[in-house]
Amino acid sequence: MQKAVKQASWMNTCAVTALLLGASSASARAEETAPAAPPAAAPAAEEPAGVGDIVVTARKKQESSNSIGMSINALTGDTLAKQGILNTADLVKAVPGFNYTRSTYGTPVYTLRGVGFNETTLAAAPPVSVYVDEVPLPYSVMAQGAALDVQRVEVLKGPQGTLFGQNSTGGAINYIAAKPTKTLQAGADASFGRFDSFTGSAFLSGPITDTLRGRIAIRRESSGPWQQSATRPGDRTGGTDRTQGRILLDWDANDKLTFELNANGWIDRSTPQAGQYVGVISTRAPANVAGAATTAGNAQSADWDPNTRFYTHDNFYQIALRTNYDFTDDLKLTSITAYQKLHRDTLTDADGLAVNNFTAGNKGYIKSFSQELRLAGKYGDHVNWMVGGNYQNDATYDTFSPQASSSSFPFKAATAMGHNQVNTYSAFANVDWQVLPKVTLTGGVRYSYQFRDYVGCLFDSGAGDLAAVVASASTRLSGSTTTIAPGSCVTISSTTYKPSYYQDSLNQGNVSWKAGVNWEVAPHKLLYATISKGYKNGVFITTGATFAAQLAPATQESVLAYEAGFKLSLLDRKVQLNGAAFYYDYRNKQIRGRVIDAVLGGLNRLINIPKSRIAGAELQLVTEPVKGLTINAGATYIGSKILGDFSNFTPTGTAMLMSGEAFPLTPKWQLTGDIGYDRPISQTFNGFIGASATYQSATNSALGAQSLFAVNAYTLVDLRAGVHTADDKWRFSAFVHNLNNAYYWTNVSYAGPDVAARFAGMPRTYGITAGWRFQ
Repeated sequence: MQKAVKQASWMNTCAVTALLLGASSASARAEETAPAAPPAAAPAAEEPAGVGDIVVTARKKQESSNSIGMSINALTGDTLAKQGILNTADLVKAVPGFNYTRSTYGTPVYTLRGVGFNETTLAAAPPVSVYVDEVPLPYSVMAQGAALDVQRVEVLKGPQGTLFGQNSTGGAINYIAAKPTKTLQAGADASFGRFDSFTGSAFLSGPITDTLRGRIAIRRESSGPWQQSATRPGDRTGGTDRTQGRILLDWDANDKLTFELNANGWIDRSTPQAGQYVGVISTRAPANVAGAATTAGNAQSADWDPNTRFYTHDNFYQIALRTNYDFTDDLKLTSITAYQKLHRDTLTDADGLAVNNFTAGNKGYIKSFSQELRLAGKYGDHVNWMVGGNYQNDATYDTFSPQASSSSFPFKAATAMGHNQVNTYSAFANVDWQVLPKVTLTGGVRYSYQFRDYVGCLFDSGAGDLAAVVASASTRLSGSTTTIAPGSCVTISSTTYKPSYYQDSLNQGNVSWKAGVNWEVAPHKLLYATISKGYKNGVFITTGATFAAQLAPATQESVLAYEAGFKLSLLDRKVQLNGAAFYYDYRNKQIRGRVIDAVLGGLNRLINIPKSRIAGAELQLVTEPVKGLTINAGATYIGSKILGDFSNFTPTGTAMLMSGEAFPLTPKWQLTGDIGYDRPISQTFNGFIGASATYQSATNSALGAQSLFAVNAYTLVDLRAGVHTADDKWRFSAFVHNLNNAYYWTNVSYAGPDVAARFAGMPRTYGITAGWRFQ
């Protein structure tokens, strides 16, 4: 941490100097009245807002989401609550082109328009970045509490990085937290449902002094186990136990200088979901595994090792300080400083069997410090510009401990370790130039350089079984006798063929950029076109490697994105129709592939796919044909393909040419729809009813597209109905999720040596909710 602060001192020095100068200037003019801030670029007061018009800050200024020449989906906190969207994974219900997958050990995988990364290594930065008030949550596993007490969420699609935060190839999800208020406000919500589920949340907001405001929010989620053992009636797993909290403090030091402090965190003590065994992938699997009956077919039916306590003991906290100083109405300085730490400790059954074929323990931590400094301003009435810099220091320690007493592995247990020390430096700039009354040009550039140092190794458990096997292989390959003590590092060097720690560095730089044109062909009718390029940094894997070559990194990936679209307000602004077509030229896509280990057989390894592409289109319709009736529907088509001559191994160990294949876990079609009707039923109460549906077409979870790893198409339907007071202070409703009780799964894992297991989605759930607001 001290090293991180020291390396970021140049940014902090600049920020402090500017703030001190500004404070002195403000003091000298203390009796002057500051001019009023310019109004938000929202529809004029005399003009009614159109449907789907949400004021966003995606480009660091307030403007309607439908006036921005980029693909962005914005949802208010009220919309999220009504549709039962409690976390980032639930955004699949409302955001076309967004996909969520549960990885083998529970790490969330977020994908936008086919750009995602199914990886469980703690140090693997995602291609879709998550933020809260522009403060990055640099690793997806940190994002569990991001959706707590939010004003809105903005989902930006395509490469990002020229405006704020970190580089990304897929997009960014920025949650805007509900802010401390100048008047006393409070609220609470409670939900009770199937499987003894309970979700309760509350907030309190208001002034502390004339210049200091505060807000506190908390959420508690719990449920009983929803999965049952296929071989042991009465044995259950899959319970939820999570607590999230946030404290916000806003201080107006003077009329130009403000501070925003955000302290938040969460604790997860849930019981991990068990997999459903679907088949054997190794001819060396022991008889009690190869002859097992599959547990797939019913969402609630699964299996796991008897007399074993599987658990999640994860926790996270973050402290972030945002400092804003307004030199003038047109020149603003922003500093964002954040420190966060995550601790992970889980034990997961990854085979879906009642025997110990593959159980995984994951322990580790992430410490991350970031500092951003940016200056934004205007030149005349037609140019908005911004320049900034960003520094991030990450330290990750990750251990992966397989237990495989009944498997084809020649050992019963082991522990793999990976340690990353990462420093990333970035500078960025962006400009919007209104060259004609209805035409605006946009451009941005970002330079980033990352220094990544890695140390990793696979350790014998102390029993000496793995050490003896690897020592024999080392003796044979090196030509001299090798002895490995029990409990020692067993990873064999690729040059000496002797066991040693694997140490390597990955230092890479890149220049990402964006250029675009926006043309307002008529009032509230926008055409736009953009070209952008984004990068995702390279990564080392944490895995059981008997040979050092398995730990070689995947280098940085890039996406060159072409997009053209429209945003049309029609029929007296009662209909909003947005659409876009896009083409992504993908280079060095990072993905989990396979390598054949001489000792252990087929094992996972991170690889790069040299050339691939995504071609697609999306369309979204929002309309309110009559007062109280709202309809929101979206469709996305994603055509992904591996190009060139690319070969790798399937999970079953078969080498094959994979050119022409679609990306794993990338459905071609994604459809979303929501309809709601709200109308008065008395002078005091309104009644409402609504339904939402999502559809995803079939895909496959692994390279090679083998049928064992198929993810079938599925449709999910939710219903809601209830009443609320006319002033919306009270709200009561009932809900049903997965009304059709669809049996579906989002991933098929092949983490272990012998079997594949799928992770099913929840069956039908139902319940009631109540909400109260005071202001």
